Amino acid sequence: MLVTAQSNTLDAVVEGYRTTLYVNYLGIGGAALVLVDFLQTFPEEVSLMWPAPFGLPKVLFFLLRYSLLAHRVLAGLFATLFQDGVPTGRSPEECWNGFVRTGVMSCALIAGAEGILFLRAYAFSGKNKKLMAYLIFQCVAIHTGAAVLITKFLHSTKFGPLPIPTVCMPLQADSVLLCGAFTMILGSIVIVMLIMVYIALQEHRGCRSALLMIFYRDGIFYFICLSALANIIVNLVAPEGGLKLLLVQTEVDAHVILATRMLLHLRGWAAQEEDETLYQSRWETEGTLNGRFARALEQIPTTWDVP
Repeated sequence: MLVTAQSNTLDAVVEGYRTTLYVNYLGIGGAALVLVDFLQTFPEEVSLMWPAPFGLPKVLFFLLRYSLLAHRVLAGLFATLFQDGVPTGRSPEECWNGFVRTGVMSCALIAGAEGILFLRAYAFSGKNKKLMAYLIFQCVAIHTGAAVLITKFLHSTKFGPLPIPTVCMPLQADSVLLCGAFTMILGSIVIVMLIMVYIALQEHRGCRSALLMIFYRDGIFYFICLSALANIIVNLVAPEGGLKLLLVQTEVDAHVILATRMLLHLRGWAAQEEDETLYQSRWETEGTLNGRFARALEQIPTTWDVP
C-alpha cells in the first residue's frame, strides 16, 4: 500500500510538472507575441499617438502598452524564470509571492483594457452623459467583484516543496473563483457590445462614415475574440490542475493587444479621413478661386469692346 501511495504521488508530481511546462511554454509564446506586436505597431504609435492631444485614451494606451511589455517580457521571462541567466530553485513562499504579483498585474491590465472599451462606447454614443455614468458604475461594480474573486483565488493557491527545484507548481487552487471572475469580465464585455449595437441601430442607422464603420466593426471583432477566450477559461469541464491556468495570461495579452490596436486603427482612419477632408476642401477652394478668376477675366474689356 505504501508503494502504491508513493507511486500515485510520483504520478501526480510528473503530471503537474508536465502541465506546468505547458503553461510556461505558452507564457513564453505570449511574451514573444507581445514583443512582436510592439515592434510591428511602434511606427504607428510614433505617428498617431505621440502627437495626439493629452487625454485619458492616450494615458491608458501608453500605460497598457508599456506595462504589458514590462510585465510579460522582462518580469515574466527574466525575473521569474532566471537569475543571472541560470534557472534557480524557489521556495514555496517565493513562488506564491511571484504568483500574486502576476495576478495583481493581470487584473490591472484587464481593467485598463476594458476602460478603453468603455471609452469607445461612450464616444460612439456621442458622449452621452447618462451612458457615461452607467459605464462608470458598471466598470467599478464588475471589476470590484472580479478583484474580490481573484484575491480569494490567489489566497486559495498553495505551493509546496517539490523534488524539482527549478519549477513553481501550484499544488492546490480553487479554480471556481477564477472562473467566476472571468465570467464577470465576459458579462461586462457582452453588455458593452449590446450597448454599442443598440447605439448603432438607433443613432447611426444609415450613416456611411467609414470611421463609424471601423468603430463598430473593431468592437465586434474585439468582442468575438475575447468572448472565445473567456468562454474557454470559464469552462468548468477543463481538467483539474494547472491546465485551468493555461489561457489566463493569453486572455490578458489579448485584452491589451486588441484594445491598443483598436485605438491605433481608429486614430489611423481618423487621420486618413482628416487628410481626405482637407484635400477636398483645398480642391473646392482652389476650384472656387479659379472660377472667380475666370469670371473676372471675362469682365475685362478687350480692345474691340472699347468704344
